[in-house]
Amino acid sequence: MVTIETFSLVELAGPALLIFGLGFILSLWMTRRPHWSFLVAGFKAIFFILYFSVSFDGTFTFLDDWTYLSRGEQLLEMGVSTTNLFAHLPELFLAANRGKHFVYYLYNADTMRVLGAAYYAPVTFNILLTFIAAAFMAAAAKKTLNFSTKLTAAFFVFIALHPDVLAWSTIINGKDTIVLTGTSIIVYSVSLAENKSYLRAGLLAALFTIVLFFTRFYVPVMLLAALLIALFLTPRMYRSLFLWFSLPIGVVGICMVIGTEKLLDIYSRLESDFINPLYGIPRIILTPIPFNTTVHYSFLDVPQVFHWTLIIPMIYGVIRLWRNTHFTARFMVIYFLLMILLYGMYGELQGPRHRYQLDGLIALFQFYGTIGMMKQLLPISSPHIARSSLVTNGPAR
Repeated sequence: MVTIETFSLVELAGPALLIFGLGFILSLWMTRRPHWSFLVAGFKAIFFILYFSVSFDGTFTFLDDWTYLSRGEQLLEMGVSTTNLFAHLPELFLAANRGKHFVYYLYNADTMRVLGAAYYAPVTFNILLTFIAAAFMAAAAKKTLNFSTKLTAAFFVFIALHPDVLAWSTIINGKDTIVLTGTSIIVYSVSLAENKSYLRAGLLAALFTIVLFFTRFYVPVMLLAALLIALFLTPRMYRSLFLWFSLPIGVVGICMVIGTEKLLDIYSRLESDFINPLYGIPRIILTPIPFNTTVHYSFLDVPQVFHWTLIIPMIYGVIRLWRNTHFTARFMVIYFLLMILLYGMYGELQGPRHRYQLDGLIALFQFYGTIGMMKQLLPISSPHIARSSLVTNGPAR
């Protein structure tokens, strides 16, 4: 079994080099700037080394983290992997306590197959997933908001080094990084569909809807609800047969897998753990209060200072995005509001780790709002500066 103790630099060298190497390549692909790519990949690799070689003592771990690791080890011993999962579905459902959320147990097994049975194995790949999440969110922003190449690169760096993303992906062995990445990819697939790249959009959406369903089943449900509402609120998308066709397929598929009995059970649990949203929504948005956390959540103190500092820009970013005429922009805002409403009404989902899976959208709101406020506060003094405005108002290409 895994013991709670720091790891030697020799043990961490391989994972750190993997983070730096693949992170540098992904960053360079998005930014086209070697120095920025070196900074992003190097910072994340060094943070990983420092935490697991100096600070890792179990303080910031939770029961779920060790459960994922333990059941991942069981799957590893049984020889279950992504390549043969269809031949081992009974074992997977058993690992998930006869539930359907087996993806992260399988993920732990596969990462330990590569890096060994250690807590840092799934964390290493979670850090790599944050590069992918940042890349897809930046690409979606470029398509939807017509970000310039420089602004797209800056936004990629902003997400990759976002304090909340750094903290959750490096310190905790949690499945929310998969949800964060899957959500970013779904947002990108919606932007592809809006730009009539239907084949790529359909393949990405289908694959990662399945991944999300077997990670947190309610996420695809909320994504479909957001898609439906966005379609009704965007008249120019009424003729998009691809999107209208996707909705019933998704709804029928989810209902068939979940089943009527499970749906009724979910409704009963939501009803029994209902919280007044007037209290719950501010709580899920603002908590934990910086430097007023329990010991186990004190790793969020600095990220929460950053989060609180950008609350006003974040709200302004939501408003700016809603005013944008693009379908994908409306979809992102609606999905975010639906998730905040769900978390604000259901007590079991009030923990700060649930908000982490929305960090791709939150980072976009913060970034876009900050840019908008800077444009309002800093007068444009010359035609040259006007022409080099960070965000244009024209249609996305």
